[in-house]
Order: sequence, then C-alpha cells, then structure tokens
Amino acid sequence: MSHFTRTDSLVAQLDHSDSHIRRSPLSSDAASSDLKTSPSGIVYIPQSTDDPSDPLNWPLRKKATIVAILFLAMFVGFSAPFVGQLNIQQQAALYGKTPVQITYFVGGFLWHPLSHKFSRSCIMLWTLVGQLVCQVWAPLMTKPSQYAPYLVSRYFSGAFGVTVSVLSPRYPVDMFFLHQRGRAFTILHLALNFGASAGPTIGGFVVAAGGYWTAETQYNRSVTSIWQTAAPPGSDERSRDKSWIQKRLSTFLPCTRPRKASNQTKVTWKETIVTAITPFNIAISPVILMIAGFDTINFGFYVALNALTPVWLQTPLKAGGIYGWNVTQNAAFTFIRWISFLVGLAYGHVFSDRIPLWLVSRSKGKWKPEYRLHALWPTNFVLMPLSLGLVGCAMEYRLHWVIMALGQLFVTIGSLVSIPVTVNYICECFRGHTVEATLVLNSMRLYLGFSINFYVAPWIEKVGVGWVYGMMAFFSLLAYGFLVVLMI
Repeated sequence: MSHFTRTDSLVAQLDHSDSHIRRSPLSSDAASSDLKTSPSGIVYIPQSTDDPSDPLNWPLRKKATIVAILFLAMFVGFSAPFVGQLNIQQQAALYGKTPVQITYFVGGFLWHPLSHKFSRSCIMLWTLVGQLVCQVWAPLMTKPSQYAPYLVSRYFSGAFGVTVSVLSPRYPVDMFFLHQRGRAFTILHLALNFGASAGPTIGGFVVAAGGYWTAETQYNRSVTSIWQTAAPPGSDERSRDKSWIQKRLSTFLPCTRPRKASNQTKVTWKETIVTAITPFNIAISPVILMIAGFDTINFGFYVALNALTPVWLQTPLKAGGIYGWNVTQNAAFTFIRWISFLVGLAYGHVFSDRIPLWLVSRSKGKWKPEYRLHALWPTNFVLMPLSLGLVGCAMEYRLHWVIMALGQLFVTIGSLVSIPVTVNYICECFRGHTVEATLVLNSMRLYLGFSINFYVAPWIEKVGVGWVYGMMAFFSLLAYGFLVVLMI
C-alpha cells in the first residue's frame, strides 16, 4: 500500500518499549479548527489526506466489503484444519492434531516477508489456493497406510490457513480511524474462534447424519472457492487507473511486485530477508512479552477446554463417563460456542471503543493505548476465572451438563473478546511494524496455547480434573496482572 503523509501537529512521539506510540488528544476542544473531526466532535486520528485513494477516505461500503472478505478468508483458514475433529478417536485427536495446529506458528514467519515482496492480497489468495488443494488431498487418504499423508495434508492446511490472521490486522489500521478500530478488530477476529468451532460442528453433523467422513471437507472446499472468486485488490492500492482485470492481475500475480513509496524501486530479496528478521527483534519487547503471557494463558485454557470437552461428553457411562453422549449430541453442544460468539461480538461492538473514549473524556482528551485494555475487566478478570471454576465443579462433582455449558459459554466469550483487544493494542504500540508485532503475538499465543494439549492429560492424572480447572481459574486471574502492570 502507498504510504500517505499524516498530519502530526498534535502528535507527540513517545518511546514505549522500543516502539513509537502516538498519543493524541481526541477531544475537538483541544484541536485547532483546521483538523478534521467526526460529526460527534472526535478528532480523526490519524488525519487523512485529501487523496481519494487514501484508505481512510474510502467509502464505508468499500471498507465493510474488505472486512467481510477478510472475515470469510480467516474463517476458512481456521475451519479447514479442524474438519473431522469430532470423529477421530479422542486420544489420537488430542495428540495427533496438536502438531498440525503448531503449523499456525510456522506459517506466519514465511508468509510475512513474502507479503513485502509480492503484496498481502497476493499471498493471501495463493495460500488459500494451497489450502484448497489440501482439502482435496485429505479425503483421498482413506487407507490405513495413508494416515501419515493425511496428517501432512493437515500440516500444510494449517500453514496456509494462518496467513490471513497474520496479514489482516494491517487492514483495519490503514482503513479506520483510531476510535473505529475496536469494532473492526472485533468483527475480524470473530472468524478465528468461529472457524475453529464451525469446522468440527458442521463436520460432526455431516457424519452423524450418515455421511462418510470425507464429505466433511466438501463444504469447506466450497467456502474456500467462494473466497477466491470474491477476493478484491483490498488495500494494496498499487493498481490505480487500470481496468478491473488489470487491477487483479497486477495484485494477485507474483510476477508483479509492490514498489516502495520512497523511490518506487522494487523490493529486493535482501530487503525481504531483513523484513523476516524484524519480528525476532520485536519479540523481546516487554510489552509483547506481557501481552503474549496474558493471551497465551487465556487462549491455552480455552484450547484445553475445547480439546477435552469431547472426551468428557462422549466417554461411555460404562467406562466411567459423566454424560455418555454420541457425536450428534456433542456437535449440538458446540453451538454453545456459537452463542458465545454472538455475545462476544455484541460486547466488542458496544464497548471496545466506547470504554477507551470514556476514559479519554475523563483524562482531558489525552489518548493512551492502554485505555483499550480496560474493556477486558468484566470478561477476563471476572467471567474467565468464574467459568473455569464452573467447569471444574461440573467435572469433579458430576453436575448437570448445563453447568458445563455455562462454563464453556463464559470461557469462549473471554477468549473472543480478549484477542481483538490485545491485537489492537499491540498495533497501536508498534504503528510502524504492525504486521511484525501481530505476527509475534499471534505466534506466541498459538504455539504456547496449543502446546497445553501435550501436558494437560498428565496434569489431570496428577491432581484430578477438578483441581486442574480450579488452578486454571487462579492462573487466568494472575495472568490479568500483566495487563494491570501495563495500565498503571
């Protein structure tokens, strides 16, 4: 994308954990008359130029279309590797799918530097094409001797699917003003958890209705194909004054490389390598480490709950199970997560921007990125520990499944709300390295979060299921301390 000159007369550059954060007054009372403001009097940060091609000046319809397509792309990327999760033997599912999910960590560090070479939209399109190939490949592996190739197909499906979550956070930063980004990030990151839940849910109903397990990939291939036909040039505006076909050819074909804004020279491979190293420099920032610590603990417990819930629900009563459900009942139970997504989406839409703006009004119009973190007090300081405690009680005392459902509801809400808020906060802290910072944060969260599946079973054997979820509740409460340190 072209880099536009912003009006920085009100912006003070502050050094914050090796990055430059722009802290600016949002109140129109503190602004001069030549600054652009919203109808409600909020100063636009950053100030847009008069260039119609500036993404901040794009009509809302175009911005909404791009966010919707990115939502669909991220949904596809995270639902495809999880297809069939409810129908593999549980022990194999627990230890077999985790190495596959770790590819979410590996893929981002490959696609990020290539996006500087070939553009974000280009990389997202062709990685989704690769995922489509993996979805065709997986159901062909039906013989007992083809389990290893099947896992390889899941491996590459995860590596391709992570692309959108790595590259998409830059789009809301480029297209929306500071006071609008919370809602955009909430909608965008809803697809991450929603995709990971929809894959097993839809697949479970397909198989339970009598369909062969390979039929589960059919719907996912269809959705992937829809995204590929709908994908627009997005905000990689290096194809202006061209026809519709020319724009897409120049955006999506790797042979046409993006140009740097300063001297319009092509990005070299040497510069691409330097870009690949940047995330490792950012990874040692204290801000990244504290946010990643909070995200990892909350997301890891969410992953552990999702991984073990089928075990608790489907273990036969004769084998000491609590509920003894079948695949259909298990798939129906996952609709609890869908309800959580709707509640989390509503909460994020209403409060993710309003709470920071309310704090700004009480601080004489001075903006601090840490104001965004205050939106997590109800969901992650209160609901998250409470919900993990409910799950522990339900398992320990063999309570009704409704208690288990309430715990699942609150855990999912906490996970859904926290991810867009923390990603948005990191984007504001590292404005010049948005993609690199979110890559590090997402990779730490996914890699460390998914790793819990390796040790949660021995943990349960050591202290019992009730104490495991009780300890998780206390750990999630302590993890919120990282955010409190940043807020002070």
